[in-house]
Amino acid sequence: MKPVLTQPEIRRDAVRMLRAAVADTRFLLGAAECLPNFQHPALVVWASQDRVMPPEHGRRLAKLLPQGQLVEVEDSYTLIPLDQPARLAQVIREFIRGGA
Repeated sequence: MKPVLTQPEIRRDAVRMLRAAVADTRFLLGAAECLPNFQHPALVVWASQDRVMPPEHGRRLAKLLPQGQLVEVEDSYTLIPLDQPARLAQVIREFIRGGA
């Protein structure tokens, strides 16, 4: 998140991408339709107390991915990298090692 907060060019590009995705819901719907075809391990990390992106959405996303694995992070909200950076790093490390 730090580059988005500190580098205007990255923030500009992130805002453009997010605005484009919201402006054309066909883009997101089309991407969602492709998820069941993704045949690789996929880690979905979701905040268990998130009110903006409810945990049910994370569970649904993980189920859409044939090799999806959900890890819910306690005591966190939308921005897990800021709320629980050590726990997120641990979850990613375990996933990469095949033990998550």
